[in-house]
Amino acid sequence: MSGHRWSYVKTLAAAAVCGVIALAALRLIAYTRSGLAEALVGVLGAGVLAVVSGVVIGGLLALYRDAAQAKGAVDLFSASNQARSEGVLAAGRHGIGMVLRRMWRRLLGGSWLLVGDVVEVRSLDEIGMTLDASGCLDRLPFMPEMAKFCGQRAWVFRCVDKIYDYGRTKRLRRLKDVVLLGGLRCDGTAHGGCQASCYLLWKRTWLKPAGEKESARQSVGHYAPAAWRESGPIAGPYTCQYTQLAAASTAMTSWDIRQDLRPLASGNVTLGAFCVAMLSRLFNAVQQARGGVEYPTMMPGSRITCGPPEGGFSPGDTVRVRSMADIVTTLDQEGRHRGLWFDRDMVKHCGRRYSILKRVERIIDDATGRMLELKTPSVMLAGAEASGEFLRFCAQHEYPFWREEWLSPEGRSGSGPGRFRPQTS
Repeated sequence: MSGHRWSYVKTLAAAAVCGVIALAALRLIAYTRSGLAEALVGVLGAGVLAVVSGVVIGGLLALYRDAAQAKGAVDLFSASNQARSEGVLAAGRHGIGMVLRRMWRRLLGGSWLLVGDVVEVRSLDEIGMTLDASGCLDRLPFMPEMAKFCGQRAWVFRCVDKIYDYGRTKRLRRLKDVVLLGGLRCDGTAHGGCQASCYLLWKRTWLKPAGEKESARQSVGHYAPAAWRESGPIAGPYTCQYTQLAAASTAMTSWDIRQDLRPLASGNVTLGAFCVAMLSRLFNAVQQARGGVEYPTMMPGSRITCGPPEGGFSPGDTVRVRSMADIVTTLDQEGRHRGLWFDRDMVKHCGRRYSILKRVERIIDDATGRMLELKTPSVMLAGAEASGEFLRFCAQHEYPFWREEWLSPEGRSGSGPGRFRPQTS
């Protein structure tokens, strides 16, 4: 048994033994007490049993997920949240959980948005009425790349209650009244051709229920977007939604449990996926406290690189993500490859098969707004988005960047020399 799995087993066994001892002690105390004291001991015993059971189940989940990842199987969190995938939601298939959420909203007379709701983007003039002189609402910019979606219908993919401030504090921050709309990502045309493909953030005020008539208020040309409607792409340094995330959000305390419950209430995650993530987090907290190995296991790098395939990958190529054991040989002691961090959320993709979505050679730096030319180009994988599981269900769903050394070729698009057709799964 590998070292990290043995660490999981030890914690699982220790939790079970501690639970049995604690319950036996509580039972003994309860026999010598009566009335209120007996009731308090009973409540304490139930709490101990719940925590110990959670740690044990979390340990079993860690063992199961680790074994599945080693086989290249779909991760349990991802499988449990499949009902919230873009494909399922685009088809309009809503499970019992979403039906119950809508019934509850209707009973309360609420108007808040839920995952799967069909909305219409308001006209550019209507949206302009909500913007200040800098083209922002609550300091969140409405960007030129968003204008082409005005008047179109879309469905809510995620309700964004918080963001992760990559460029500055490296902390989660509260964001209010913002959603992602299915498949609507920034193409970077007005921002120097940035290739990050970030999901566009939509304030609820910029949307209306599908079929609702346009507001009678009309105003053209006095608000900030008029400038870029006429002049075209802007020059750097750049200001976009992601450079303004810190300004558009507020600080949040780590102990605020509401940031875990909001994604469940809005439908970002299913109850099953929520339980998998929370039990895994509880197990990791115990592992961290006792100095054990957390799930997923991130081994220290050794910097023994395996070179990329000749000519590099192109969009449409079929690849398989290498095993964690292979990838770790390309990383330094900080878990980076030529400055690019291999995130633990990416571990769940190890061993799995994807197609190359695009190559990434330039992105805007969130902190400075400067365009960064990547010294070592990376790629995006179609369908391999950040799940947010380890960031308390953060719903930004960005595409992680992959070094070519982390991938092995399985099929190539095109018919030129050295190319071969993608294999079927």
